[in-house]
Amino acid sequence: IFCLSKVDMRAGQLCVGNSVVSIGVAGGIGAGLSALGGGEVNEVTRLVHDGRQKSFDRMLLEARHYGGTGITGISFELINHGGNLEFLTIGSCVHKGQDEKPLSFSTSADAQQLYCQLDAGFEPLHFVFGNVAYSIGLGGNISGAFRSLVRGEVKDYSEIFDRTRHLALSRITAEAKKYGANAVIGIETTISPLLGAQEMIMVGTASHHPLLSEYTNEPVTSDMTNEEMWNMVSLGYMPIKLVMGVSVYSLGIKAGLMSILQSIGGGEVDGLTEMLYEAREKALARIEA
Repeated sequence: IFCLSKVDMRAGQLCVGNSVVSIGVAGGIGAGLSALGGGEVNEVTRLVHDGRQKSFDRMLLEARHYGGTGITGISFELINHGGNLEFLTIGSCVHKGQDEKPLSFSTSADAQQLYCQLDAGFEPLHFVFGNVAYSIGLGGNISGAFRSLVRGEVKDYSEIFDRTRHLALSRITAEAKKYGANAVIGIETTISPLLGAQEMIMVGTASHHPLLSEYTNEPVTSDMTNEEMWNMVSLGYMPIKLVMGVSVYSLGIKAGLMSILQSIGGGEVDGLTEMLYEAREKALARIEA
């Protein structure tokens, strides 16, 4: 409430939108076959994206009904109802002064984060998300299982996790471009099991900053919190791109047994210490590259 008053806004109604969907028999078979092959499970990606989009659109309709200037703190929830999936979108309507414009923005930021966005010069335009449903696949599972017999990186898993993260980022960026944004800020990433696969989703706020005009065709991306962003801008810095490095490691059977025996006896578990150090170094090298 305090932060809203600082930007000449006041709290409105809580708004909710939902959509209940069923994947169906044909869709379930198709998704199952896609999951066996590994990589993105397109049927599940589309199903989930459409369900989230419909629930989001219905929440916006409710916000317009209440006459809000914008909607803040938008979040997604997913609830399983006996095989049917309910997609739920929740946000808080806000009003601005006397010269209120009808629903001019939506953001994943809550009121405190919204203050930080605005004070740092970012104009929130639209809540955006990018999702990917993916499976390691039967081949990946078998290959990964064999690789995990020996100590070292399981490259099949590293590649899939890296590819899906970058795919989700490219989709949230493409969504932001549709709204004329030159930045996607406050990006949050969540991974959860879904219909025999995994869903990776990134949510954030498509925004515009007058000092980032050269990034209209390739919007800036950042997973800094809005408070961190406010601090960075205050120091004269701007984000450029969210970068990622992934490394999946296996301890291997022999080293795994040795680690178990060491953990029983107490003291440092050498195998785990070395492996985790190597994995972090490799991930760090990739994010630097």
